[in-house]
Amino acid sequence: MISKRTSYKLAILTLSALLVACSSQKTQPQQAVKANVGNTDMQKLGAKYSGRTYSTAVFTPVSKIDNNSAIVNSKNFINQLNNVRNYSSSITNRFANNYSKIQQWVNAGAKVSDLAKYGIHSQVMSGMDNYQNVLMTGYYSPVIHARRTPQGKYNQPIYAMPANKRFSRAQIYAGALAGKGLELAYSDSMLDNFLLGVQGSGYVDFGDGRLNYLAYAGQNGFKYTSVGRLLVEDGEVPKEQMSIKAIREWGQRNPSRVRGLLERNPSYVFFKNDPTGQVKGSAGVPLVSMASVASDRNIVPSGTVLLVEVPEIDRNGNWTGAHKLHLMVALDVGGAVNGQHFDLYYGIGDQAGHFAGLTKHYGRVWVLR
Repeated sequence: MISKRTSYKLAILTLSALLVACSSQKTQPQQAVKANVGNTDMQKLGAKYSGRTYSTAVFTPVSKIDNNSAIVNSKNFINQLNNVRNYSSSITNRFANNYSKIQQWVNAGAKVSDLAKYGIHSQVMSGMDNYQNVLMTGYYSPVIHARRTPQGKYNQPIYAMPANKRFSRAQIYAGALAGKGLELAYSDSMLDNFLLGVQGSGYVDFGDGRLNYLAYAGQNGFKYTSVGRLLVEDGEVPKEQMSIKAIREWGQRNPSRVRGLLERNPSYVFFKNDPTGQVKGSAGVPLVSMASVASDRNIVPSGTVLLVEVPEIDRNGNWTGAHKLHLMVALDVGGAVNGQHFDLYYGIGDQAGHFAGLTKHYGRVWVLR
C-alpha cells in the first residue's frame, strides 16, 4: 500500500477479499447475479439497489450526484491536494485544471448540488454488481511498541535488509540473521511484527514519546501465504468471522502456536529507517487519512479525484445503514486492488487498524473531472 511495498498490499487485501467472499450467500437474486453476492448479504455490507439502473459501463456520466449530504473531510482533502502539488509535479500538471476547479468548489462550501456551477463533471462507477456497489476495504500504518535493544519482553527483532535475503521466515525465526547488526528494533510481539510486514511499513514507538517511521526495504523472495486463509481452512476461525481482529484474538488464545502458524507463510519483509516520517503511496505522495485511496490504475489513474460514499460501520464491523461522503485522491495501488474496488487509507495506529481490518463493505463512487 505504500510505494515499493505495493506488492505486499496483496497480503492484507487477500484477507479482505476472503472476508467478502466468506460473506456471500448461495441465493442470488436477479439484480445481484453479476456480483456473485446475494442481495441480502450485499445489504448488510452497505449496498442499496432502489432507484438504480443496471449498467456494464465502467463510468456513467450523471447530471447530478444522487446524494446531497455534506462532505465530511474538506480540510483533509485540501491537505491531500497540497501534498500532491508539493510532491508530484507530473500528477499536478496532468490534473491542474481539475484540481483548481475542485478546490474553488470546496472553498465555496463543497455543496454537491453546486458541482456543475464550477464546471465539474461527475461519472458514477458501475460497481462490483453493475448496480454501483463498489467494494471498499481498508489499510493503515501500524504503531509497534519496541525498544532499541532486547529488554525483557521486548525480544522480537525487526530486521533491515540483509545482503543475503534468501532465508525463509522459519530460518529467520530460528536465528539466521541474529547478531549481524540488522536489528532495527525489538518489539514485544511476533504477531505485531508480522502484521507490520503485511502493511509494508509503519511506526515504532521506543517509549520516548516519538514515533519512528520504518519504510519498506524489501522482501525475501518467498511467496506470501495468507494466515487468515490458513486459520479458516484449519477450522480455527469460522470464515464469516475472519478479520485481523480475529487473528489477534486467536493469537492471544494460542500464544504457543503463533510461531508455527506464521512460519507456514515463508515470506518475510525487511525495513529501513525513514527520517521523513511520512507514509507515502505508490505515487510518492504523503497520504492523508481518509482522503486517499489505492485504486486499479488501469481504470482510475493516480491523481484522480473521487467522491466516495463511505459506508459507516460500528466497532464490530457491522454497517450502520448510513454512508458519509468523502473527497479522496487515488494515490496508491495494490496487487489485489482490481476493477471496482478501492482500498481506503485509514491512517496511523491501533484505532485506524481496527476499522481498516473490519472494512469490507460497499458504497458508490463518483469520479470528478
